[in-house]
Amino acid sequence: MGFNRYTRTGVTASTAVVTCPADTVMIVIGTTIANTSGNLTSVNILAGGANLLKSVEVGEGSAIVPIGGEQKVVLVTGDSLVVEATDAVDVHVSVLEQAV
Repeated sequence: MGFNRYTRTGVTASTAVVTCPADTVMIVIGTTIANTSGNLTSVNILAGGANLLKSVEVGEGSAIVPIGGEQKVVLVTGDSLVVEATDAVDVHVSVLEQAV
């Protein structure tokens, strides 16, 4: 347990970037989403089935940091951090994992 990172590249369809395993709590301490397509893309982020971001536009060649700084998200057993985009994005998620 401890610090870890999860990445997915070329995400368009609904993709679980990270899922919290059994007997574990994850604190998402940072998330970066980079638009790797040649177009404006719209991004959704869900955690545990609830929307964190809905239809946020990310410009061509740009990135957003929706989780980080003072914003943290807790995932419990079975929760997933899911990213959806209209065009390709790369996603990097940093977490702190702790056994419970």
